[in-house]
Amino acid sequence: MLRSIAVAILSLFAGSALAVDTTFLLINSTAYPISEMSISQSEMGFWSANLLRPPVIKAGESRQIVIPASQLVCQVDIKLGFADGGAPAIWQYLNLCDLRRLKVFYDRASGITTAKYNE
Repeated sequence: MLRSIAVAILSLFAGSALAVDTTFLLINSTAYPISEMSISQSEMGFWSANLLRPPVIKAGESRQIVIPASQLVCQVDIKLGFADGGAPAIWQYLNLCDLRRLKVFYDRASGITTAKYNE
């Protein structure tokens, strides 16, 4: 019985040790200032609240982004909103668990989004 209790307590501590925030560097290589960022589990479309704090990330600038452990899933889509009021853009199938740097590109005329990872 005592052994079972000890195993249960150790399991609780192990689970909480794994629950840590993750961070990555977001590099804005679009021509537009980024004012919002939301994540959703890939292809689910249930977007988180805005994870980006002011000020906006101007074109050519970068910012360290923190994803709270409570919202962390590995495979996500990222939606960015722009301060100029243009339509948001979505980057799909990103692995947050391995992501360290994300350089985003967006052609608003065609709606095409591309990115470079961990370079």
